[in-house]
Amino acid sequence: MKASEAKVGEKYLSRTGIPVTLVGSKAGKFQIKLETTGTAVGVNGDYELRPYDEKGIDKESRILLKLNGKGKGGKTKAKKAGSLSAIIDPYLLAGGKMVAEIAAEVTKKAGEAAKGRDINANVRARLVCYTRKGWQVVKDDKKRVKVVRKTA
Repeated sequence: MKASEAKVGEKYLSRTGIPVTLVGSKAGKFQIKLETTGTAVGVNGDYELRPYDEKGIDKESRILLKLNGKGKGGKTKAKKAGSLSAIIDPYLLAGGKMVAEIAAEVTKKAGEAAKGRDINANVRARLVCYTRKGWQVVKDDKKRVKVVRKTA
């Protein structure tokens, strides 16, 4: 189905298997909200959406949803409300940013929780935590980091 035919407020899956909700239209574009990160994105009316199905969600989106407490099974561990790891983890799983860029975003989002703390060190510590749990830290040529599960 096309984005122009979708109902506002309904859940759908994108072409890549990311769960999205149609929010409305703005300046000729349809606004969809990514359930994994909460980000709103503008798409054309011919953007393809699929009916929502738990089995159709891609693997990385499942992990992000689970970490944010929205997926099946909820959070793996209860994280404190002021916890920096709850803010850092989605950036590490999504990838596409350097450690310093992630630290800058976390500083903006965390507000009072980031005062007087070395956010770069917190991001690197989260990377170490993931490697100890059996994950792999992948860096590209521009030093952007992403954590992925090791394949056997």
